[in-house]
Amino acid sequence: MLHQPRLINILPLLIAFVAIVHCAGNSSGNPQTVQVANNQYINLDINTFGEGTEIKSAGLQLMDIPMGLVQLSNGDQQNDSVLVIAIHGYQSKGYEWITGLKNLADHFGSLFFFRYDWEQCPDQIGIELASKIQSISQAGSYQRILLFGHSFGGLIVTYAAAQLGTLNTEIHLIAAPLSGFPGLMDHCETLDYNEQNILAYPEWDRSFVHVIQHRTVHAQDGAFREMTIDPQEIDLPFDHVQELPPTMDGHRLGHNWSVTWVLDQYIGKPHRY
Repeated sequence: MLHQPRLINILPLLIAFVAIVHCAGNSSGNPQTVQVANNQYINLDINTFGEGTEIKSAGLQLMDIPMGLVQLSNGDQQNDSVLVIAIHGYQSKGYEWITGLKNLADHFGSLFFFRYDWEQCPDQIGIELASKIQSISQAGSYQRILLFGHSFGGLIVTYAAAQLGTLNTEIHLIAAPLSGFPGLMDHCETLDYNEQNILAYPEWDRSFVHVIQHRTVHAQDGAFREMTIDPQEIDLPFDHVQELPPTMDGHRLGHNWSVTWVLDQYIGKPHRY
């Protein structure tokens, strides 16, 4: 089980991250610690991460952050009433999040990125994530929870949904293989499957937890297109299922760039097909 990153336990990781930022030649990106409810978290200025030709290195920098919740801020923006958490996918390179996270940071003051050990099983990570969300929410500072889970992160958030109780939560599942992915979770003996060998998830309280699924085009998704059956197809009580277009700004909209499409669409900054 991963542990909440408190100041006393994260000093070596902070030193390592400062070294990474220093090597990148950005003296303004030093991590700080912030107090959220009764917990301390690392806070990073999201403007530290480059875009354009630097987006691949920025993604690796993002994935080098310590495990757990790390807050991403935009200048002096203060915490607001909406808690926003982004959950990456299996073996993510991070670059798919950079543009969307920067745009989210322009609209939300309480933006977090959840780093986890993808060698763990999604149900276990989901319980850990839900526990962290409950811990922050107990302070009563947030009126709404907004979660974005991509790929394997979508499975994690779906397992977490049942643990969120009566928290006012909106969940977005992006290009998530919710029915299962061959070989990826063979070691996870605690997962339940139905008679069709499709993953079975605990029920969430639909009065408070609202789940939206965003599906990529099966043939356009580099992670799924070799599979006979689209792993995004599953019968769950979603509030809405959005079929994403095959292209974004004239280029193929595949597995990773679906993150940018959904995050930007949410804040009203849509891309063209």
